Amino acid sequence: MKTHLVTGGSGYVGESIIQGLTKLGDKIISLDVIDTSNRLEGVEYIVGSVLDKDLIDRTVSRVNFVHHNAALVPLTKSGKLFREVNVEGTRNILNSSIKHQIDHFCHMSSSAVFGLPVELPLTNLSDRIPVEIYGQSKKDAEDLVISSMATNSDFSASIVRPRTILGTKRLGIFELLFKWISQGTDAFLIGEGSGLFQFAHINDIVNSSIQSCLLKKKGIYNVGALEFSSLAKDLKALTEYAETGSRVRNLPENITIGGLTILDKLKLSPFAPWHYLTYHKPFYFESSYVYDELNFSPRGSNLECLKESYDSYLSNKKELGSYESADTSPHKSKLKAKLIDITARTFSLLP
Repeated sequence: MKTHLVTGGSGYVGESIIQGLTKLGDKIISLDVIDTSNRLEGVEYIVGSVLDKDLIDRTVSRVNFVHHNAALVPLTKSGKLFREVNVEGTRNILNSSIKHQIDHFCHMSSSAVFGLPVELPLTNLSDRIPVEIYGQSKKDAEDLVISSMATNSDFSASIVRPRTILGTKRLGIFELLFKWISQGTDAFLIGEGSGLFQFAHINDIVNSSIQSCLLKKKGIYNVGALEFSSLAKDLKALTEYAETGSRVRNLPENITIGGLTILDKLKLSPFAPWHYLTYHKPFYFESSYVYDELNFSPRGSNLECLKESYDSYLSNKKELGSYESADTSPHKSKLKAKLIDITARTFSLLP
């Protein structure tokens, strides 16, 4: 029996990977600074940090595969801590994985490493030029993995870069969007949102991590839906699907970004620079090779992913926790966004 370590096991991606691994019958260890109330039978849960070198070394010495997802995400607005956790934490678990000669190491990265791409689609030859501190921390963490693969020919490792993730119980910034649509409040876009924009289903991210480990596939995998349109078109289709009277409204780009930047600095907005600088821009991967190399089929189109996530929100909204809670993953929680919420409702009243 093989043993898998999932760091960030209480987060949205980590928890989803654990659920996927339970189908294999292998042993699973979850490591996270946040405990979880959703403990699965047969999974060993460790409450601890990737910054604890001794804990990491003791734990990695017992495993065959590492699914490294532990990271501070943009919603946390963690400043200098982004580097400490996302880079130094990766260094700790990477060094221990090499030391103990594990079978495979899969690092969960982010499309934020690309910043604002000039040429599309993005591939593994595209320049990585982050535009904010979170993206820079994820690029630096990637570089550690890439360097380790280059200098240790026997070390088997992969990097998974997800596009913006959707799926069952996906909240975070989507909780706000889905709430607005479900209540008939308009959904707002910065600018026209007319460029191609890609999402990724959580199942495809899970399968990429698991399959790259089981197959010991070295490489970088840019994971996204194969069928997608513009953000404006897909959101319009979602509002029509919801049938609540919600519309897609466009906001002037420069004024809106300026306003969100000020609100961000005043700590009056949940949105981080990665959100308001990039989400209205064209952004998509060439992802078809991922499914061929890792031997699984993609889950669905952008719109199918949006509909599934929205329906999941409607089914589970009574159980939603608060983003203000310190013991809940940001991507599994509601946002603290009262000012933004009031503003959106006010603008929705305008013709």
